[in-house]
Amino acid sequence: MARALSVVGEISLLWHDVDAYHGDVLLLSLDTDEPLAQSTFEIRGPLAGRLEGALAEGMRVRVDCRAETVELVNQETGETHDADRPVVVDVVVLG
Repeated sequence: MARALSVVGEISLLWHDVDAYHGDVLLLSLDTDEPLAQSTFEIRGPLAGRLEGALAEGMRVRVDCRAETVELVNQETGETHDADRPVVVDVVVLG
């Protein structure tokens, strides 16, 4: 994964929840302009709280992400390895 990623598309699914540890969480799925682009994003914390009432299904948006390296553990063997996962830093509504 590149260190920065932007994906443009139309919101096809928007789900809001409150996590006991992380607070507001938004699940955002896009019908992306680019085939095979990442289309599902999880937004947590203050950004999710700010966006919760501002987004709706059918809106065109740009989702800006940065890469974050996380350690993954194989539950069967206990082996670990690093992997990059996208962290949403902003969602911009397009006109």
